[in-house]
Amino acid sequence: MNAARDFSLGILAGGGGRRWGGRDKGLIAFRGRPLLANACDPRPANAREILICCRDNAHFYSHYSDRVLCETTLLRGPCAGISALLSATEAASLIILPTDLISNSEQLVATLTETWTAEDRAVVLTDSHGQHSPCMRLAKETLASCCAFIDRGGRQLSEMLMALEARAGPVDAAQLRDADSPSDLLTHRAD
Repeated sequence: MNAARDFSLGILAGGGGRRWGGRDKGLIAFRGRPLLANACDPRPANAREILICCRDNAHFYSHYSDRVLCETTLLRGPCAGISALLSATEAASLIILPTDLISNSEQLVATLTETWTAEDRAVVLTDSHGQHSPCMRLAKETLASCCAFIDRGGRQLSEMLMALEARAGPVDAAQLRDADSPSDLLTHRAD
């Protein structure tokens, strides 16, 4: 199988939803369907499986995935979710997207598929200013490094990406829109 196409899709749906008053962002309606649906529907044709790492509502998430799992270490932010997804994937690499994605997931998956090379271990999509996003592709072999980062007390995604020596994949900032707060949905409701 082509290494660029041997991937699972992992959705980060954990977190506390602080800016949303504790609400589970994946369940929030946007354009008539839950935010989660935008991240994983339609299912990428070349994805071996869809995995979702959530904090609650596993029954709901199971309708959109092949498997639902929980973070391996609590209170470690997206790094713990990434570690859980990497430990569960059956593929050689994992494309990771956030559950609150507003942008076109198909376009992001295509970008992460097209830019991935046989030498890559970690690629993260960044905006034109170099600001990282939670949209990335990691080789399964990075699991040990991710776990070691968490074991050292690491929490910040940017620090984990530096530890993995992730290659930046610059894209237009509009491709990386997510719903960090209710105002983000209001701003993009008409797009």
